[in-house]
Amino acid sequence: MKEIFQKYSGQSRKFSQELTQIVAEHGEKAETGTSVGGSLHRAWIDVKGLFGGTDRKSILEEAERGEDVIKKAYKDAIESGYLSGKALDVVNSQQSEIVAEHNTIRDLRDVAK
Repeated sequence: MKEIFQKYSGQSRKFSQELTQIVAEHGEKAETGTSVGGSLHRAWIDVKGLFGGTDRKSILEEAERGEDVIKKAYKDAIESGYLSGKALDVVNSQQSEIVAEHNTIRDLRDVAK
């Protein structure tokens, strides 16, 4: 699982850089840091790990919940109608990878005992 989460962490950084570049190309300044929701979710996973959430299934369930939040954010952004051109293409591409990532986590959770 560690390798998978490291891979997804790198993917997240890559996606952030791509989106930051698009924002900069439009003369805007991208927000930096993480969202409050993302920070709280990561903190919750850390707390679960400290207090009994150390089994594989529990960790994967929590990771899947986080993936659900990310999937919704991408869906909302695409459906908002504010994106076009390169921005829409990049977000659609990233969304496809995120859905695949979610499905991998879900499948791992389903086989975890």
